[in-house]
Amino acid sequence: MMVFTVPRSKSEKLQQLVDVEEAYNLWDVLKSMYSVMERVQIWSNFAHDPEFGLILQSSLSAITKEIKIVEKELKRYAIQGPKTNRSKINTSVNSEILLDKFLAHDLFLVLQEQMEMYLRAFVTSTTNDNVRKIFLKLLSNAVERQNLMEKYLKIKGWLETPPLYPLTSNYVGERLDTGEVFHLWDHLTYRYDNIEKTEIFHDFVYDGDFKLLIKIGLQGVLKKQASMLEKELENFGIPLPEHPPNVISPPDNTEILKDAFMYKDIMIGIHGATIMHVASLKQSTTNDRVRKIFQDLLLAEINMLDKMIKFGKVKGWLHPVPQYRL
Repeated sequence: MMVFTVPRSKSEKLQQLVDVEEAYNLWDVLKSMYSVMERVQIWSNFAHDPEFGLILQSSLSAITKEIKIVEKELKRYAIQGPKTNRSKINTSVNSEILLDKFLAHDLFLVLQEQMEMYLRAFVTSTTNDNVRKIFLKLLSNAVERQNLMEKYLKIKGWLETPPLYPLTSNYVGERLDTGEVFHLWDHLTYRYDNIEKTEIFHDFVYDGDFKLLIKIGLQGVLKKQASMLEKELENFGIPLPEHPPNVISPPDNTEILKDAFMYKDIMIGIHGATIMHVASLKQSTTNDRVRKIFQDLLLAEINMLDKMIKFGKVKGWLHPVPQYRL
């Protein structure tokens, strides 16, 4: 006698559409949002500066909308949600105890943490494309809010300047701090490593679609970004790292490396790049133009990662994550 396991309810059918990590990500993100909302409500009682008050109200409005989106997803997939925060928080405590500068820096740190949380959720959500799309939108929103908060801190003079890079020529007309110098240099060295490895992999790849994807990524992304970063280093007088060889000898045996293995290795490299981009975005507070470079690199990387995840699923090269079950 053959026994077939079939879903017993609509909720159970929906749960098969998300994996265990996506279920956790949705729950964890919502739990964090509840906490952030409560903090913003508390901070609103202590804000004195009208502009800071508007930022808090705008943040509260945005978080409220995003909470509804994530709550809807938990309901869609029948995932038990976390406990909610208090609806209203008023205090009679002396509002002069906490200064706007202190509260603004607190909010800035929270926004930075949100960027990292949404990135982790995006990177690890590989089963459900719609869920990953939500995390992508949340990440983009968090980046914009952090940019706004950084500008506010600068206008108020509440953002300290790290040690400046002393070797930039006066004719450049831009300041660059030591952290930004490192991130520009580190990004270029990482791209050089990516280029060398990708060119080696290109000769081993058998699948035609994968070979074309690698070629596009090599010419249209990696080398283009490396060229842009080289110009930035030259502009600021930063020593360039050693360039990878222009000619790489073709392998004698192309069967040593399998397509699925090379795909997963490239995915690991993209994951590492997203972490680098977020770290540089957080730590670049002196030069707004350079900060925008890191922001553009992050957004380009996560969009590339999204395409790579979809490609890997079509090819069957991604390990299927255990599905969510009650």
